[in-house]
Amino acid sequence: MNKRVWIGKPSPKSLRKGEGWFGEMNKVFVDKDQEYCVMSRPIKTKEFGEGFHVCIRNKKGVDIPWIEKQKIKNELFGEDYTALEVFPTTENLVDEANMYHLWIFKNINLSFGLHLKEC
Repeated sequence: MNKRVWIGKPSPKSLRKGEGWFGEMNKVFVDKDQEYCVMSRPIKTKEFGEGFHVCIRNKKGVDIPWIEKQKIKNELFGEDYTALEVFPTTENLVDEANMYHLWIFKNINLSFGLHLKEC
């Protein structure tokens, strides 16, 4: 599996652009071929501790297959990190920019998954 080359870019936070979570994004990476743009910000949760809120978008603005999100997570954060993608209630849905949001944590043990015999 070929690993992409990632290039750091100015972030919304460093440029003092945007509001809310977008304005807090302090890291931006674009792959060498400029197919994907990935932004992240540090977060802290009660359940999983410290981690990252990550937004992924592709140049075409179309669906990103699961395996591509997995590769991006591994390349930028590491294979020992777990990423969660959330499908919220309709009331909490925000769908304005065709971005994919992941919450990424290290050393978490989920009580569910295909590797477990019982949930």
